[in-house]
Amino acid sequence: MTALTLAAFLACEADLTLVGLGIGLGLRSSNRTFTLAATAAVSAAFAVAVFLVWTLWFVAPACVIGGCDGLPVPVTALAYLGAGAAAQWVWMLAVAMAARFAKNRNLAHVSG
Repeated sequence: MTALTLAAFLACEADLTLVGLGIGLGLRSSNRTFTLAATAAVSAAFAVAVFLVWTLWFVAPACVIGGCDGLPVPVTALAYLGAGAAAQWVWMLAVAMAARFAKNRNLAHVSG
């Protein structure tokens, strides 16, 4: 794994964490269904964005160089897209629920 790939991966994880935190804090007093739906929508949109970037950076240049004669999207790429979106959703949901829990509790006694 190159340094650039690692930096991009860490940036994506930081982005997902901050968005999950924002959703959890912003929807803390509303129904948990809204938190569930908001994290699902954001993770699905993020997965589609990553897929489009992958297509533009890796598939499109291969088409320009060698021709795109019916180049299908590999089935494994779509499987990774679904698994990645599910993993992102679980992570964002965990962060959002933890933020809701922490915001709804009086944690002043924890700091000493």
